[in-house]
Amino acid sequence: MLPRLVGLARALEIVSFDKPISSEQALVWGLTTKVVEDGRSVEEAVKIAHEMAKGSLNSFGWSKQLLTDSFNTAFEAQIERERAGLCSCAAHPDGNEGLRAFVEKRKPVFNVK
Repeated sequence: MLPRLVGLARALEIVSFDKPISSEQALVWGLTTKVVEDGRSVEEAVKIAHEMAKGSLNSFGWSKQLLTDSFNTAFEAQIERERAGLCSCAAHPDGNEGLRAFVEKRKPVFNVK
């Protein structure tokens, strides 16, 4: 996974020289998506978890699976999987709630099951 995240040259540098990587460098290289102040990581993780929990578990599951599959799936097959995922998400009760919320100009409220 490392070369996919940072490129082959940086991956080789990381494994060859075994030098510590600062949090700022990890952010620049794409090894992390966020850096927080010392002692705030648990607080920030809980905040992120609460934000994620507001979303559709169904859509999140489809998105995560599609992103994972994209590394090993031919383009045409991936497009078909994405089409199937969109149809499945639209037909799910969360999809209906999302569309209603959009039309009503409000935040959706998804049921976690």
